[in-house]
Amino acid sequence: MGIILKREKRRHFLLSVIYRLSKLPFLKQKTKFKLFLDLEWIFDRLAHEKSFKLYSANKHPIRLFTTNFIFQYLTPEQTVLDLGCKYGDIAYILAEKAKKVVGIDFNAVAIETAKTLYAKSNLVFEVGDALHFLEKNTEKFDVLILSHILEHLDNPKELIIDFKPFVEYMYIEVPDFDKSYLNHYRKDFKFDLIYTDTDHVAEYDRIDMVQLLKECKLEIIASEYRFGLQKHWCKVTSL
Repeated sequence: MGIILKREKRRHFLLSVIYRLSKLPFLKQKTKFKLFLDLEWIFDRLAHEKSFKLYSANKHPIRLFTTNFIFQYLTPEQTVLDLGCKYGDIAYILAEKAKKVVGIDFNAVAIETAKTLYAKSNLVFEVGDALHFLEKNTEKFDVLILSHILEHLDNPKELIIDFKPFVEYMYIEVPDFDKSYLNHYRKDFKFDLIYTDTDHVAEYDRIDMVQLLKECKLEIIASEYRFGLQKHWCKVTSL
């Protein structure tokens, strides 16, 4: 639920100052436009980073809404593989409902941190390559978690297809390029700073992502667009 506002608003001093400065004729309209878009991008990133200092890992709104979405479809009989789990925040939450969760990551330091932070009888953390882990294990997993993985890859389609034989469902979460019209302004005017993170090689709009999942022959069971994120619960339909 949103909020209800009074019709009369308290004046924001900094906004008033910047608004007046924006009326001065010393810069071209396009230059001002780019400046404001850059400032929005910068302060959005700073505010987001600071938010993780003020919320505990499992109480952050992003984590809570992700959990609520996944828990609609995850069942207590299912086993889960969380690829690129890093510090294990999501894996730990999912272990509250799933039969078993394995979090795996290349980063050995992150995995050691995960083991220190989170301990459950049905939660395991592994260092290594997830595909190799699946190939050498006879254990079957029902769900693969791909949370903020695809935007880092040059060939995300190849990864999805490689993992399809090992799971029945995939949860896919990526930044949402369509979170506001501002990203499209940047794209239309060919301005810089349209990425969510420096090591991303792709920023998916909603049409792009749906098309990618269809090409991988994944059936989209449900989708949610919230907090600048795309979330898709998908069923593996064909190998």
